[in-house]
Amino acid sequence: MPHPLPQRPRSVSLRARNTALVGLCLLSAAARAQAPLAPGGAHYTISQNGKPLGEATYAVASIPNGYTITSSGHMSLAKFTYSFHHQASLDASLNLVTDTLGGAVNGTRGHAGNIEFNTASSPSGRDFQIDISADGKQTTNSIDRHRNTVLVPDLVPGAYALMARLAMAQPQSAWVLIPKENGLLVPAAYQLRADVAATLNGRATSVKHATAQLSDANSITLELYYTASGQLMEADLNAQNLYVIHDGFKLVTHPAPTPPPPGQPPAQPGTDQGQGTVPQPQVQ
Repeated sequence: MPHPLPQRPRSVSLRARNTALVGLCLLSAAARAQAPLAPGGAHYTISQNGKPLGEATYAVASIPNGYTITSSGHMSLAKFTYSFHHQASLDASLNLVTDTLGGAVNGTRGHAGNIEFNTASSPSGRDFQIDISADGKQTTNSIDRHRNTVLVPDLVPGAYALMARLAMAQPQSAWVLIPKENGLLVPAAYQLRADVAATLNGRATSVKHATAQLSDANSITLELYYTASGQLMEADLNAQNLYVIHDGFKLVTHPAPTPPPPGQPPAQPGTDQGQGTVPQPQVQ
């Protein structure tokens, strides 16, 4: 009779295989999280119900040990105009170091609102020091500093571009700092969804899609569309019916909005369930 084949030590083989798989996953995650930002920029249209309201730009520049992302833009409605300027400094792992937001609102009644919202890491690196100037009133605050934190004002494409990079990296935890009141720090979750058909300058393409859920009391959601390399193509603020769209880009069909969490009613278009009222400033 032929001798039976010797049994392989399955436990050792499986253990080695699992260890290798875990190592590969960790390396892959690290590579995604630390993928460098490419210097450059893009131009976007701010629209509502298909009607252009304004424009915005952002640009990435390399600096020693990190990057800067600079955004600016403006929009106009019948009763007001709004303009903003935003600059974030990041370390090489895309963690926020400093952030400056300036916004101005001018209404038909002669009221003008201005804000400067400045955020900087403390010398210890453990927290953010926040300085707010709103119409001559000064306010300060201190909050915990976490990895994978983004300051997220409304309509700022540089902030949405950084959120797209975090969606690609899928970190175990992520945060957003909302420039409202004295600065609201809330957890964020990035849900990857199916790729979406689109056109860019008339040519067919497809883009990645992620839903960013900002878990504060209102459970804000943002829809992010971006290329495989992380270039932001569109950001949808569905609750406010506002869209930030890359020049020449168009989705073939907008996916259905992500359902709200259990117990929360769906957002109605045009209602104030965004990061703050539109337009900025958001400090109240």
